[in-house]
Amino acid sequence: MMYDKLQTLETLILKLKQQHTQQNDELARLKQKPVANPKELTALKNQLNNGMAELNGYKKRLDELNKRYQSLAEAHRMLGGEQDSLQKQLATMQEHNQKLETENQALTQKCEALSQQNSELQEKNRLAAERTQVVLNRLTIIDQADA
Repeated sequence: MMYDKLQTLETLILKLKQQHTQQNDELARLKQKPVANPKELTALKNQLNNGMAELNGYKKRLDELNKRYQSLAEAHRMLGGEQDSLQKQLATMQEHNQKLETENQALTQKCEALSQQNSELQEKNRLAAERTQVVLNRLTIIDQADA
């Protein structure tokens, strides 16, 4: 019984070795001269062509984006230089504005002082005009009395 089992196993191993040898032979033959399925080959070629077209589209888009980036980078550099120039102009103008504000404050103070003097002089002129009128009235009365 054990002997029968051993013989069965030996037969089975022999069959497996034969199948293995056949499959290795077939694999070697296929490696040397592969059998191509025309439909599968056409599908793969189409897939390759579509992939290449898509890749070319991506390359073109990448080139466009690169050009756009270069253009924007150059514009950014130019704007940076212009910004520096404008910052300097702004600083100069702010300094000039501060000087003008100081001068304006001084002139405003002078104007206020002159307005005060003007008001005082107008009041003096008004009083002088009243006194002159009083004197003229008195002189008129004196002249009328002498006449």
